[in-house]
Amino acid sequence: MAFHFKKRESPTKAVRRLGRERIGKALDHLQKCERLEAIHCVRKEVKKVRAVLGLVCEATGGDTVRKSMKSLRAAGRLLREARDAHVRPRTLERLVAHFRDRLPLNPLSGIKKILRQNCLVETSKFRKGESVSAVDHLLRKLNRRAGELKVKAEGWTAIRSGLRESYRQGQKSLAVARRETSQENLHQWRKHVQDLWHQLRVLGPIHPEDLRATTEQMRTLSQTLGDDHDLVMLWQFVNRRCARWHAEELELLKQLIEWRRKELQAEALRLGSRLYQEKPSAFCRRLGNYWRAWKTPRH
Repeated sequence: MAFHFKKRESPTKAVRRLGRERIGKALDHLQKCERLEAIHCVRKEVKKVRAVLGLVCEATGGDTVRKSMKSLRAAGRLLREARDAHVRPRTLERLVAHFRDRLPLNPLSGIKKILRQNCLVETSKFRKGESVSAVDHLLRKLNRRAGELKVKAEGWTAIRSGLRESYRQGQKSLAVARRETSQENLHQWRKHVQDLWHQLRVLGPIHPEDLRATTEQMRTLSQTLGDDHDLVMLWQFVNRRCARWHAEELELLKQLIEWRRKELQAEALRLGSRLYQEKPSAFCRRLGNYWRAWKTPRH
């Protein structure tokens, strides 16, 4: 299931196909919810659907897309706790690996134990609760709605406004984050980066030579901002749960997180400045030229 537009598809057919494929993939992962890794994968597919719908939001009249976006957000919220419980131990492992040369053998063992226990508890809670059936219901409703989606414009006109807005919002969020690298500002920027990353993946075939490199850089930027966000989520959880029993480990963890977040933020701002240096109109004009050349029949 290639996550990109096909040359002979209309925008309506492309968005319907992509939406159904990603929702189908999410439903497949949901059937394996005994593993929290599967829940993480469901959230990834949900974000892809959100990005695709964002491309054509204005060209659909908006109502169908707004309802779908609302359902996607609801599904994401239902999956959040389980996903975070899965990610926190991995985040700590990566952090320790990054500073391995500066740390003693088997550091932060008390915190690691608490994170593992929490992961097991959240897995059991998720499987026994109503979240799985609720997410399943939302996704199936989205799948039906995808079949009703109608893009009113044709060709590049159908996606131009959505792409320009996605790029503009990312550029604006970068400027805000550059002035103040708060958790909220970085997280907001990350959401726009993720949308544009997936949208460029969808548009990849229109000019593979140029967009392949850009898409890979957007993926790196998204991952960098995601790593920063995961460290914030790790600290908030551990600070609540471990202060009473593991004060020394907590102090060490705080220092490591501060060091690593400075590195990640510097890398994200450097890469973001390069990726968002065009004006939104120029960015869209360039990709529009790629699109028209791609769609022009060759004799």
